[in-house]
Amino acid sequence: MKRLLLVFLTVLVVSCSFDNKTGIWRDASTTLEEKQSLKTITDNDSNKRLEDVFIKKKTFNQEKEPVNFLNIKIDTPLKVENWFEQYAIASNNISNFSYNGNKILLSKSSKLGKFSSDTSSTNRNILFYKNNLITHDYKGTIFIYSLNLKKKIFKFNFYKKKFKNFNKKIYFVINKNILYAADNLGYIYAINLDDKSIVWAKNYGISFRSNLKFINNQIFLANQDNVIYSINSDTGDANWQFPTSLTFLKSDFKNNFALDLISENLFFLNTSGELYSINYITQKINWVLNFKDSSQAGDTELFLSQPIVIKNNNIILTTEKAVLSYNTLTSFKNWDFSAEPIFKPIITLNHTFIVLKNYFLICLNNISGEVVWSKNIFTNIEDKKIKKNFETIADFKIVNSEINIFSKNGHLLSFNPNNGILNYFSKISKNGISSKIFFLRNNMFFVDSSNKLLKFK
Repeated sequence: MKRLLLVFLTVLVVSCSFDNKTGIWRDASTTLEEKQSLKTITDNDSNKRLEDVFIKKKTFNQEKEPVNFLNIKIDTPLKVENWFEQYAIASNNISNFSYNGNKILLSKSSKLGKFSSDTSSTNRNILFYKNNLITHDYKGTIFIYSLNLKKKIFKFNFYKKKFKNFNKKIYFVINKNILYAADNLGYIYAINLDDKSIVWAKNYGISFRSNLKFINNQIFLANQDNVIYSINSDTGDANWQFPTSLTFLKSDFKNNFALDLISENLFFLNTSGELYSINYITQKINWVLNFKDSSQAGDTELFLSQPIVIKNNNIILTTEKAVLSYNTLTSFKNWDFSAEPIFKPIITLNHTFIVLKNYFLICLNNISGEVVWSKNIFTNIEDKKIKKNFETIADFKIVNSEINIFSKNGHLLSFNPNNGILNYFSKISKNGISSKIFFLRNNMFFVDSSNKLLKFK
């Protein structure tokens, strides 16, 4: 009986391993799975602290008018030329986008491709490089759509036939002319966007599950077991790795990175509810905060969050029940606010804006966390059918110094940042909105429910 069991286990292990005899693409046999001796950084000298964010407070649910007339200072609108990573910039926070603002539809593409049914459409990985859109479909085919020529000019599938029925989730970052892609099969590879060639490819044997950051020839990413990797961008080899706490329960929240280029620190929020500050030059861990509920025994509760955002030594993160502000250098808490946010906050010069699950739009003071004003986004909309048909919110951005909220069924609501009063309301897409909203070169882009790219002037 023991012999039969041993034979069965041996066959099972062999059948689950990767095929290392043939390449995933032509002439690629030398770039398959490699066993590497990785340098591991330690956190022996780090400042660890458990943060109690499960404060028994009532979730905020009331409108508040500003006490006095406000002239809230918003950063100068930023004209974005290229969208090289998931959240556009290293800090994950653009306070104010520049846009012509005419809301005139200029063009609509043909269907871009089919996407995975088990992935939130508004979390698709879409980048823009030299007036081209770059994304992928559920089969793993990466393609480039030219905004000038209004057609696909390149498509490439890295994967061999044995993975054809496996839904691919690919995470991107671009540096110079190189696209770096990591996936849920454990592969990371680099594509030269000028000559469309593979630069290198590696397999790390476990699904990657995070956004990607690039700095100083390093690619930062994490796998599904919450292990952080620093990857050499020239070779694909690992510079170092650092394991953080593992969670066995998986949610839609993915490991999230942000960079502070001034302090040279990398911030990592994992699916176990831990926030790490790591100096990416010295590889020293500055501090660790743990936001998991200490009253729960074992790994029995999911940690849910929106992406972290940074501005002026202020890092804001969210949990399912709170919004919290910390000093990036000292890790000291600035304030916490009991609420149920559904998008990553937007930090401006002196204020932070958030949107809640209960459709409240709120302005907070960056120093105290005090509510400056709050509004239900439907307060000034008299037509009850609009609220009924609004569905869920697709995106939330500040554009030309006004707060814009987009619904998945194609509505745009624009609010005054000084008081939350509704300034503009219109349906801008008959086929809804099925991606994040992108503002590039003073134009607005998004993908509708028919998987077509819409460009607005």
